[in-house]
Amino acid sequence: MKFQMTKNCGILLMLLLPFAEHVAAHTGDHRRTPVVDVYQRCHRAVVNISGERVVSSRRPGFDFPGFLDMWGSRYALRIPVLGSGFVAHREGFIITNAHVVEGTDRIKVTFSDGREYQARVINTHKNKDLAVLQIDANEPLPVIELGTSNDLLIGETVIAIGNPFGYSNTVTSGVVSAVGRDIQIDEGFWLRGLIQTDASINPGNSGGPLLNINAKLVGINTAIKADAENIGFAIPVDSLVNNIRQMLMPEQLRRVRLGLILGRKQSVGPHTGLLVEAVTQNSPADRRGIAAGDLILRLDGHPLTDVFDFYIKMMDKEIGEPIELEYVRAEGTGVTRRHTRLTLTARPIPDGVALAKRFFQMEVSELNRTLARRFSFDGPHELLVIVDVSASGQAAEIGLREGDLILSINHHTLTTLREFSLEMEKISEGDNVEFHIMRFSLGLFGNYVPRRYRTKLKAAHRSGNSLFF
Repeated sequence: MKFQMTKNCGILLMLLLPFAEHVAAHTGDHRRTPVVDVYQRCHRAVVNISGERVVSSRRPGFDFPGFLDMWGSRYALRIPVLGSGFVAHREGFIITNAHVVEGTDRIKVTFSDGREYQARVINTHKNKDLAVLQIDANEPLPVIELGTSNDLLIGETVIAIGNPFGYSNTVTSGVVSAVGRDIQIDEGFWLRGLIQTDASINPGNSGGPLLNINAKLVGINTAIKADAENIGFAIPVDSLVNNIRQMLMPEQLRRVRLGLILGRKQSVGPHTGLLVEAVTQNSPADRRGIAAGDLILRLDGHPLTDVFDFYIKMMDKEIGEPIELEYVRAEGTGVTRRHTRLTLTARPIPDGVALAKRFFQMEVSELNRTLARRFSFDGPHELLVIVDVSASGQAAEIGLREGDLILSINHHTLTTLREFSLEMEKISEGDNVEFHIMRFSLGLFGNYVPRRYRTKLKAAHRSGNSLFF
């Protein structure tokens, strides 16, 4: 009886098998949700980022270092760093957060298939928490396609892929909870205009992509609210595009001039290319007649996929090397197609001393032997010292004085006038600039005690200042 029942069941199963396969296939279609589809389309372009960060601290008993060892005797502690990122260009360029790679040694990038690469930092924008890395890949890499964040819908589905707590290629989903959020990361440091999401974001997700159901990038995961659940924040993709193009401009990476600021792809009639948003006056692009509103179609005969593609192709261009551009210009009711050839030109280092006089009404010099004697230091050092301050200037108003040492500007450590000049080049009229100052004062026991502090100066030209102008 038992055998008979088994046999009959087998016959029944054979009869029902085609129907069961149909049901399984039909059920499988329903299981393939938009989240599944986005993950399968994008996860190969998402990477884990790991490395080590050295944290140093003073050894006990060395609170008052001598001048030759201003920072005292220290010990180093290496802590692991985990983060996420994604491929933005097939030639090995990766986007992540600046806080993931800042101060990180031996950055390693790992793909979902286990491939590992050593990465180098191309540029960072700390105030926007963005970084560009590069790896040497042997073949074109899968990329995340850029979307837009200016039309996000509150409540629409978003998907995060990343490396939370080291669990590689983890996917979570949620909705856009809000847009335009401002959050304070640290004293004086805010990230503004962020996307808020309830997709699960955890330590290690930083730098990973936030995607819509069309598998397009809408944000870069960057922060969570530590004392809450399911409150995460992402940098909008439009902010990424606006800032990354500045970070990848030849002028930002090398001492050269090109003069082109490009935007997203746009179309004019049958032509599709990158919009010229601005042209620097008297730059190579300006001298060749390129103007804002033109559409760049090709570089050296190759079509351009996006704004990353243009600037990445420019990285290998040498000064004087010909650059062929094909572009169109809207004229009247039609467009004209044009070709031009230009070259990168050398960009001289600015006069940082003159800029300090102009913006802050103070004079800066390297600490040479003469100045060391003047300010009672034991000898010349690779440091910058304030040698003159106008009584009616910006520097004097916030208490800076002759003999003060400038250690850094906007968190960039300085030891030479060249480094000082390169930082001063980034400053414009009206900017608030943070200085890290060291001042030596005579202590109770006749020794000089260093005092370090940070202060902010507003860059402002004062034409009536007769001391310097």
